[in-house]
Amino acid sequence: MEQVKLLSMTVVLTALVWASADSLVNETVTIDVSFEILPPRDTPHMLLAPEGDATLCELEISGPRKAVEAAQAQAPLHLRLRIADRPTGASLIHLDRDDVRRALSELSKEFRKLTVSAVQPDSLQIQIDHRIEREVTVVAKRLALAYDREPQFQRVTATVQMRESFFNTLPLNQPLQSEIGPEIERLLDEQPAGESVTVSVTLDARSFGLGAVITPATVDVTATVQARRVTTQIPTVPILLAMSFANLERPLQPVTRDGTPLSLVTQTITVTGLREVVARLQRGETRAYGVIQLKQEDLDALDVIKLVTPDYFLPEGVELALEGVPIEFKLIYFSKNGPGS
Repeated sequence: MEQVKLLSMTVVLTALVWASADSLVNETVTIDVSFEILPPRDTPHMLLAPEGDATLCELEISGPRKAVEAAQAQAPLHLRLRIADRPTGASLIHLDRDDVRRALSELSKEFRKLTVSAVQPDSLQIQIDHRIEREVTVVAKRLALAYDREPQFQRVTATVQMRESFFNTLPLNQPLQSEIGPEIERLLDEQPAGESVTVSVTLDARSFGLGAVITPATVDVTATVQARRVTTQIPTVPILLAMSFANLERPLQPVTRDGTPLSLVTQTITVTGLREVVARLQRGETRAYGVIQLKQEDLDALDVIKLVTPDYFLPEGVELALEGVPIEFKLIYFSKNGPGS
């Protein structure tokens, strides 16, 4: 029994010695790591972007065999490093071995036993940017529609959040503007003309670079677009009485019911059409007139009161909005000695 006890104690002591020796043996190896460079916790507006594969490095680490083997088993490792705020632009980040060791120890308690003896390469090239906020003016240019009431904005300013690197490319002292004219007219084109309407227009942030955001995202615009078609009255439209060529030599004359010569007849007519076409008619650039075509039966029935609605000749794009008013007249013979002789 004594020999068995002695043998058992020898085995246990041997195991303890080997375990102790194993823990005291340091190994040095090289492992692959990738770095994620982070901004300070209190600087969320700072943006970081590595150049290409610049975050891939090799670490030379030393430590107990067990910790080294654990690091090798999990390689490549992903380490997170926070840096201080820096100006926008390219920046060279030095990889301090103590900072790398702290990042390594955050991955596992076992890694706290490791030391970092070398980092290759020992620096990273990083592009640094910042989100900044600026005020923009909401404007409407290139308006093509005609308005009874010009577009009125609910607000004339907004806030844009953009990258500082993009802002630095803009001309100095140039006011920032958000142009919404085309979008206004696209929306108004779908609304009834001649009525006051309000449309919600989206502010487009794309003109302020990648990732830009405008607050608020929309602005309400109220406007009244001129109706494309209008209805109006045209005064003093001449009315002509016409006979066929075969009857032009007959001494006939139209007169009123009481026999007064009907020498010049005009009417006020109501027309409708495209606004610009009607406007030319109102200005006298085009003409409108009515014609009463006398037929043979009219010429044969003299001294008989007639009530005839003229046929109207209007510019292309214009039409009668209301039916014309009939004209009352009668035909009599006219001679050198006077009417009816």
